[in-house]
Amino acid sequence: MQIVDRTLQLFRTVCSTACVLRILYIATVLLVVAGCSTRFLYNQLDSFIVWKVDDYVPLTSPQKAELKLQVSDQLEASRQDDLPRLAALLDEFAEEVESGAVTQASLDEGFVQMIALIDEFMLGIVPVAEWLLLDLSEEQVAEMFENFEELNQEMYEDYSGETAEERRENRNASAIKAAQRFTGRLTGEQKQLITDSLASMEDASEQWIEYQREWQRRFRDLVENPPPSAEFRQELTQLLVYPRSFHSAEYRAIVDSNRQIANAMMAELITGLSDRQRARAVDKLRGYSELLKKLTASA
Repeated sequence: MQIVDRTLQLFRTVCSTACVLRILYIATVLLVVAGCSTRFLYNQLDSFIVWKVDDYVPLTSPQKAELKLQVSDQLEASRQDDLPRLAALLDEFAEEVESGAVTQASLDEGFVQMIALIDEFMLGIVPVAEWLLLDLSEEQVAEMFENFEELNQEMYEDYSGETAEERRENRNASAIKAAQRFTGRLTGEQKQLITDSLASMEDASEQWIEYQREWQRRFRDLVENPPPSAEFRQELTQLLVYPRSFHSAEYRAIVDSNRQIANAMMAELITGLSDRQRARAVDKLRGYSELLKKLTASA
């Protein structure tokens, strides 16, 4: 269950409200990257997703059955389309790492491609989310937002309980751990590169919380006061697929600037890897790609 806990933690970090609706894509990728690549486990994702949605919104038996059917169809479509494309991105990145051709620009291009892939996937689950949200009773909607608010309060309390120094230390430890998962042990100089780069980034935590609250306000208003069908789907699509459109200009500028700092740091780190570190990173990337390809090919 470790990967399940890791998945849920990621959802809380990324977006506490959208977690229920985004669980399809990220859970799939995390299960595969963690090594859970068998067709059997992939087939259990629909049941897991229904179970987690039911945690937030108690569903009726017919709703559970229909949700599982729609989720299963979407997962199969993702297995055939999204996973091969994700594998191709990993292969391309592995080649760049092996050849030493990683640059800030190539990392940014990879980021753009990944966002586009996620956006396409999210477009596919909009009809599933639309059906579920419109099928909920007033009581179910009220309970869903009550549960979301509890999660929000936990998240905000966790954030407010940390000092700036604690957040910095946690961020540094998390980034170094993530890098070493691919490269093995980093040198002191490599760790310093990471921490110095993170220190130069602007803290956007407050703006992120403001964005979360605005997103959630719009989402709640849409669900509690649904407009006609076509308008509902259009607004839901904007919320689920293009949430970045709700970023303030200030927040967007900080996010973009921080991403460029991160890309520059990663490019320098990767090009400076030792032969042993580089070989390990390439093996990891190609191993994840092979898992995705096997899952795609399994019947």
